[in-house]
Amino acid sequence: MPIHFESDRREARLLSPLKNFEPDCQDIEHRHDPLTGRSVIVLKGRIGYVTRYLESDESAVADLANSTQQDCPFCPDSVEKKAPKFPSEISPEGRIKVGEAICFPSLFAHEDYNAIVVPTHSHKVGLNQMQPTMFVDAFKACIEYFQRIHAWQPAVKNNAIVMNFYPPAGSTIAHPHVQALASDLPLQVTHELLAASGSYFQSHRSSYWAELVKAEEGLGERYLGKLGNVHWLTPFAPMGLNESQAIVPKVSDLSSISNDDLNGLAGGLVKVLAYYQSIGIRSFNMAVYSGPFGEALDYFGLSLRIVSRYGYKPKFVSDIWALQYLLGGQEVYEAPEETCFKLKKHFD
Repeated sequence: MPIHFESDRREARLLSPLKNFEPDCQDIEHRHDPLTGRSVIVLKGRIGYVTRYLESDESAVADLANSTQQDCPFCPDSVEKKAPKFPSEISPEGRIKVGEAICFPSLFAHEDYNAIVVPTHSHKVGLNQMQPTMFVDAFKACIEYFQRIHAWQPAVKNNAIVMNFYPPAGSTIAHPHVQALASDLPLQVTHELLAASGSYFQSHRSSYWAELVKAEEGLGERYLGKLGNVHWLTPFAPMGLNESQAIVPKVSDLSSISNDDLNGLAGGLVKVLAYYQSIGIRSFNMAVYSGPFGEALDYFGLSLRIVSRYGYKPKFVSDIWALQYLLGGQEVYEAPEETCFKLKKHFD
């Protein structure tokens, strides 16, 4: 069943002081997510204006890393002494360790079950210094945490993995860390994706995620490449700036993901972060969307999204304003096709 990439084009007209008050027309494109219908405003050509907000003050970044290292609760000298421990039902040893990664409860929970995973001993890690093994170990620690919870409380099967890097992305601690979230209730976006995916399967007798990969790979204008069974692309209707998406179309949840798939997710993340570093970005958000733990769903494909955030600097302006926060809208300042063109060399 073909995927439809639908958009509505408009023009905003004004007499611009930047052009001596001559008439100016600005393209406004309303794109609609092919699965959910969620809309995003694509403002082509606006990236030049916002670049100054994307870039960080490198001295401020260095100062943040240096000034927070001594009292960092996630550095090796502190984490063993100060990090919380799991109750015995989840981890008799108190914490979960995979390679260099260490997993422990969040001191301030955001979900029924909320763990922190610190994937590296290093406090100061640039985006271009993050390695695939760091993410693979972090993902494995999250999955081990989810497995233990599910074995103890089978109803708790709704999971997500998120990462916030630096204050513009909502992180209060500079040391790289990942969060694992679990509940018997799904998070809102995951719930919407599952419902829409199920409806698509009922209507077309095929998986939306498999069809999306086929369509994007065929078109090529937003397709970045394939790492094992993991497909990377820039989504038609992004949720944020400089967004990339990974799709594992034949895997519906984290309980059944393979080592090769984890390597495909981690390897792509490192490529995207290297691109972010090259264009001056230092802050990002990442999320993994999983179907119910332990359930093999024909209609759902596990996916990951990563978006850049505004730069870290003394005179900070957030990229989230009332349109996104209160009206549920989103806008990006560059077409995903252009983002793909610039990012693709990191996948070649």
